[in-house]
Amino acid sequence: MSGHGRPVREFWEDLWRREEEFRLSGRPEFRHGTAFVAVSSIAEQFYCEYKLENEFSFGEIPTEAKDTGTELHDELIPQEAITREQFVKLVERKEPSFAVLRVWGRVGGLRIIGMPDHIVWSEGRPRFLVELKTTSGDPASIWPDQEAQIRIYALLLELMGFDCSRLGLALVRVRTEGLSEEERRLWVERVSAHLQSGKVRELEAKYGDTMKVHVLRHDRSLAAADVMEKRGYWLGEREPASSTSVGKCRACEYNFLCQKSLFKDR
Repeated sequence: MSGHGRPVREFWEDLWRREEEFRLSGRPEFRHGTAFVAVSSIAEQFYCEYKLENEFSFGEIPTEAKDTGTELHDELIPQEAITREQFVKLVERKEPSFAVLRVWGRVGGLRIIGMPDHIVWSEGRPRFLVELKTTSGDPASIWPDQEAQIRIYALLLELMGFDCSRLGLALVRVRTEGLSEEERRLWVERVSAHLQSGKVRELEAKYGDTMKVHVLRHDRSLAAADVMEKRGYWLGEREPASSTSVGKCRACEYNFLCQKSLFKDR
């Protein structure tokens, strides 16, 4: 038996079958002609829906901060593709392992899909869901869009049939400077080991003020509430809501295009 209360082979075969059915069921019925809604897009709604609207309308605009964050993100979390069979063997082991898979499910009339940064597994159960956010500011801060993103990932894992009763959520914020090449290379192994041993504070002490690990408990109701709050935008029930923060508008790469921008020095 696996950690989800069913024979291992039966569980995984059923999961892959349902994933394929979910993928094939998609049709362009949501806002912007999308068949699926990305978890990251729902999270961005908590920052500013007009920024999201502008991304769909005008395309993504590269920024130095975005490019730096993506580069560091890829260095901190290297990923190597494996087969389904290799994935099952890896995550069903008793000793902790880490491997990521696409998460998906239906919530509030939306077909939602996403790819978490990192998942720690043991005996077929997800033990920690880890999301990395790079920042040039204070890593101790945590923002509603970041919290919503990791919570929705966890909700989808549960809806897929995994036992999430002991799932922890680790939202890791890392400064974009101050990390050596060796620290970047070993980051995933170190944070996983400290999460498993309950010594996260020791890890933070090692990195000083360059990193903060925000540990949250999986809460299905909070995640579902986040989706329900934003679903109307995708279902065409309302127009996008704009930010009320001048600071957000000033920092937004679309402020010179956005009709709702509060930043007037342009």
